[in-house]
Amino acid sequence: MSPRGRRGFTLFELIVVLILLGAAAAVVIPSFTGGFGGIQLDTAARDLVTRMKQARGAAVSRQRVHRIFLLSPEAPGEPFAYVLTDEYEQPIKRYVLPKGISYFEELSEPVAFSFYPNGRSSGGRMGLKNEAGRKIFIDVSPITGFGKVRRSLDES
Repeated sequence: MSPRGRRGFTLFELIVVLILLGAAAAVVIPSFTGGFGGIQLDTAARDLVTRMKQARGAAVSRQRVHRIFLLSPEAPGEPFAYVLTDEYEQPIKRYVLPKGISYFEELSEPVAFSFYPNGRSSGGRMGLKNEAGRKIFIDVSPITGFGKVRRSLDES
């Protein structure tokens, strides 16, 4: 056959292309899965800050103290959680952190952030980490009562 009459690819050419695509996928796919853990950590931190804003808003609007307690798992394998409570520490709603996300430090007792009717809070800092060891910090201002997510302690 003449080169003009030849159409398509040989089996060998197709196999070479598939091998190259497979090698490229093997290099690229792990970077996407590692990024997902970081996104999940950022989302968990922002969700917690949002719950803190809701607790602050509820404290101001109802003129009663609201708290967020950070809870360690009761049994191995259970997820970390936090709970929104009223001034008498009666649970209002419980929230669970995504699998693989935990508090930066082990809690010997529940840690609480209190939000007061005047908009202030008890303030403080806490951290979250994922299974890969990436850390993110949440600072809660005692004056304004608002939380802020920081990727490192050096951020201002």
